[in-house]
Amino acid sequence: MSAADLLRRLYQSYQPRDWVTAESLLHEDASVDLPVTSERLTGRKQVMEFQTEYPEPWGELTVLRAIGDEDSAAAEVRVFAPDGQDLRMAAFWQTRDGLLWRGTEYWTAAGSEAPPPDRASYQGQS
Repeated sequence: MSAADLLRRLYQSYQPRDWVTAESLLHEDASVDLPVTSERLTGRKQVMEFQTEYPEPWGELTVLRAIGDEDSAAAEVRVFAPDGQDLRMAAFWQTRDGLLWRGTEYWTAAGSEAPPPDRASYQGQS
């Protein structure tokens, strides 16, 4: 399975809370960095604890795309939260031994920042 296939399957398994599948895609030494909040999840167990203990309801998670090669992949994910927020995430992962190993996730809310005044004419273009 390619790195992009692994990554797509990981995030797709989060939506139905299919933790068995999610865990099977992660290397025992997996780690995830979350630079926006300065968090680091170390080891498959901690990554899975973070996911399974995240407050419900999250909303509707959709993998918009996943691209990559044999050893690395990137994904764009969208979550429509119950409170109406449109959350976006860009993820970048490396594989090891055919499993997801080192990841970085950048989470943000769509439209949460106004463009600088000199770029206002581009607003609403995405």
